[in-house]
Amino acid sequence: MWFITQIRLLYGIEDEIRGLPPTERKAQRQARAPAIWEALKAKAEELKPTLLPKSTIGDAVNYFLNDYDALLRYLDDGRFEIDNNLIENSIRPTAVGRKRWLFIGHPDAGWRSAVIYSILVSCRRRGINPDEYLTDVLRRLPAMKANQIGSLLPGTWKPSPIDSG
Repeated sequence: MWFITQIRLLYGIEDEIRGLPPTERKAQRQARAPAIWEALKAKAEELKPTLLPKSTIGDAVNYFLNDYDALLRYLDDGRFEIDNNLIENSIRPTAVGRKRWLFIGHPDAGWRSAVIYSILVSCRRRGINPDEYLTDVLRRLPAMKANQIGSLLPGTWKPSPIDSG
């Protein structure tokens, strides 16, 4: 429970500084977080000899101590996050979908679904409305030459001018 309390303190700092400029985030972190990290390390080093290395807690303490320096890297740059939750949350739908696509019916259907899903996620990441994108692309695609199709990918797509009549 002590470890969880300390980690909550670290996340409390992050909650308070969220939205500040990177230089201010770095300054706040460096002023407030190192003492907590040092206490965590000292407690982990104290516990390590008393734990079975392959136990759940032993494994966690070994991970923590082995990766201690890497875990502190977020203190050096205010653009970094304390964890990778934002990235994990953004790729979770793809990972879950990949498992589901294996059982979608026809072998080609899974691949096609993955392609469509990838296009939709690419649109979302670029701030493109997927409905507008697909409507425009599907309307323009039949009249295009094969060497022009690259211009319809989400990274290069430009909406066509609205037809006047």
